[in-house]
Amino acid sequence: MSLTSSGRVRHAPGPQGYPVVGCGPDLVRDLVGTFTRAWREYGDVVRFRLPGKRNLFLIAHPDHIKHVLDERQANYPKDPLSVGKFEPWVGQGLFTSNGDFHFRQRRLAQPAFKGSRIAGFAPAMVDATGDLVRDWHPRATREETFDITPEMFRLALTIVMRTLFSTDVSGRAGELARAVRICNAYTNTRLQRFVELPQSLPSRARTRFLRARDTLDSFVYGLIEERRRDSSAPDDLLTRFLRAQDEQTGERMSDKQLRDEVVTMFLGGYETTALSLVWAFSLLSRHPESERRARAEIAEVCGDREPTAADLPKLRYLKAFYQEVLRLYPSVWTMSRSPLEDDEIGGYHVPAGSQVFISPYLMHRHPRFWENPEGFLPERFEKSATGGAPLYAYIPFSRGPRLCPGSSVAVLEAPLVIARILQAYRLTLAGGHVCEPTSNVFLYPRGGMPMRLEHVKGVAEGAR
Repeated sequence: MSLTSSGRVRHAPGPQGYPVVGCGPDLVRDLVGTFTRAWREYGDVVRFRLPGKRNLFLIAHPDHIKHVLDERQANYPKDPLSVGKFEPWVGQGLFTSNGDFHFRQRRLAQPAFKGSRIAGFAPAMVDATGDLVRDWHPRATREETFDITPEMFRLALTIVMRTLFSTDVSGRAGELARAVRICNAYTNTRLQRFVELPQSLPSRARTRFLRARDTLDSFVYGLIEERRRDSSAPDDLLTRFLRAQDEQTGERMSDKQLRDEVVTMFLGGYETTALSLVWAFSLLSRHPESERRARAEIAEVCGDREPTAADLPKLRYLKAFYQEVLRLYPSVWTMSRSPLEDDEIGGYHVPAGSQVFISPYLMHRHPRFWENPEGFLPERFEKSATGGAPLYAYIPFSRGPRLCPGSSVAVLEAPLVIARILQAYRLTLAGGHVCEPTSNVFLYPRGGMPMRLEHVKGVAEGAR
């Protein structure tokens, strides 16, 4: 344990907050802003006092992040306080589980995210985007301005269901995406409470949450029942989960376990990619030279045909562009852990049971590890997979044993979607709209992302 010269435990610096409630009100009011201001004032390890003498730590140094996510990851399971607030929505899937159960489920899921199987997803991704391109044609003719956020959600949900579960939900994608957003909004509200209200207490928000969850459960359990009856089921992620057996007992997953894993894919398998696409199109509008370079590269590589997975190695600038999008606006902008035993981070005492937050959003803006950290410079990723920063300074998909298993899908899907849409349209931010993130379960744009849609010549001409 790190001690001062007088023999006292070294406590990390941080804001004092208010009597009794500590920093709780500030964290509830504006988590992104409070974290950002405290990090800039106090440094790479910040301690926030919470009600009940609890401690919350924010860490923003690659060495400290590696310590938590890799070197001592066994001492840092998912934060049970946060997990407990997710469980009514996602249950015990990959996102919330810890220990042996998590790694068993991860081993079952991992083959669905590797090698040629991933490349095989590309046609479905491009086809779904082509459907969106055709749906948008009347809007582009009117040069309509609309919030692209729900549109990207609808598209990403359609893609994840076609690729991972061999199921076409295009007719219900809007309904299911709305249900997911309601569940996430309710969970976010609970995450920001430091005094938990009884779940039996009726409220309008809880009623909306339960209805939305029922909508999703009805769909997911129906999908599971249908797949169990299908003797010629496709070899996709759901089938692999259905056929999986426990190595010791030989038991298969229950319908509830299957439901939790499918819903976990709703949470992490499509919403993160959808939000990264929203931020990507906003950045293209704000940086015309990047848009010009991306369009020129797509035209050179693809011509008038639709993009394919084989094109991606040649779309170097587009890949670098997307990596820079993830640097500035990582969809999972914070992740939390809780040490099982007392530990030391950066020379400061971290008691067992504390909440330890890692923020990719802040780590990606650290002036010590990033040149022009607030600037938008895709070129930095043309030379290096980590933009020239240390490995644990670039963590859009986490790092260590719990690296997001679907990261390979995201880096395939997003460039293909961007390329296909750019072949058909130009998206321009509505005048006066300020692109500002707000803290939610993921990094949402405050006030949505209203953009004007216009036709450009290319593949879209033949798709009308």
